[in-house]
Amino acid sequence: MHLTAAGEQRAGLVVRRHRLAERLFKDLLDVNDATMESQACEFEHILSPEATDSVCTLLGHPPTCPHGKAIPQGPCCSAISKTVRPLVTGLPSVELGAAGRIVFIAPKFHDRMDRLAALGVIPGSEIRLHQRSPSFVIEVGETTIALDPEIAGEIFVKRLEA
Repeated sequence: MHLTAAGEQRAGLVVRRHRLAERLFKDLLDVNDATMESQACEFEHILSPEATDSVCTLLGHPPTCPHGKAIPQGPCCSAISKTVRPLVTGLPSVELGAAGRIVFIAPKFHDRMDRLAALGVIPGSEIRLHQRSPSFVIEVGETTIALDPEIAGEIFVKRLEA
């Protein structure tokens, strides 16, 4: 069985929406694999092209799904390398010395959120990244905090222009 050129293109768009939805549910919403799959199957049919590109940009134009399969690129992906950076990125992707505003935190464990909140690391807080290794060192207000790389990977920020 072979698809026509139009069928190939349409199938590629469905695959793109499905794999981006998997990334959204797995990486940002931290749902289990079964829920991720079933929700992605629903989302692939309802996302508009505009919403699909917005999800892709939000996720930073991921190259693969959680299963390691390639995500077909969309128009937003080719424009990103020429014109703009992702709007929201994980803390590990932030340049040293750069400032950002925490957009969301996706902790693997609920008590991490409580500990981070006690230190002022909450959505809306402005931070500055000072160091990546051996641990991440950030400045939040008047406080300097060292974070394990795993925890730093759960913090997503929007870069602030200097």
